[in-house]
Amino acid sequence: MKTLILLRHGKSDWSGSVPDHQRPINHRGRMAATAMAEWLMGEALVPDRMLVSTATRTQETADRLVTVWGDVTRLSLDTLYLAEPCEMIDVIRGMLEPETLLVLGHNPGIEMLAARLSQGECPAVMPTCTAAVLRFGVTQWGDVAYGEGRLIHHKTPKSL
Repeated sequence: MKTLILLRHGKSDWSGSVPDHQRPINHRGRMAATAMAEWLMGEALVPDRMLVSTATRTQETADRLVTVWGDVTRLSLDTLYLAEPCEMIDVIRGMLEPETLLVLGHNPGIEMLAARLSQGECPAVMPTCTAAVLRFGVTQWGDVAYGEGRLIHHKTPKSL
C-alpha cells in the first residue's frame, strides 16, 4: 500500500515585483505550512520523501514542513514547477522506495492530479497549503494509475 500526499504551496507574497519562480510565501503561508505539518504529523502522515518544485514558494513551504518533522529527504525538481498532471504522475511512477510520498507543487496541476487520481472524489478546489491524501493498493509507485487512489483526507488550512 502506498500513500501519496499532494500539497499546494503556502500563500504567495505578491508585494514585490519578482519573477513568478522567485515569489516567496507570505506570513499567512508560513503559518499555514507549519499548521499543515503539525496536522499531518498528528495523523502519522509524515512522508519518507518529498518531491518539491524548485520555485521559491514551494521550497519555503517545504522548509516550514521540516521544521516540524525534522529531516525528511527532499528532491527538488524543475519539472514540478507549474507541472501538468501527466508530468507529475511520471515523476511519481519513477519513485522506488518510499511508502509515503509528498509532492509539493502548484495549481492548477496539483488539484487536477488529485481529482484524476481519486476518481473525482477530491474536491475540485485546493486553496494554498491544502493537502489531499490518497492511498493506493499497490506495492510499487510505477503501478499508480488515474482513478485508482482512495481519498483519505482533503484538508485546507481553514479546516485545521
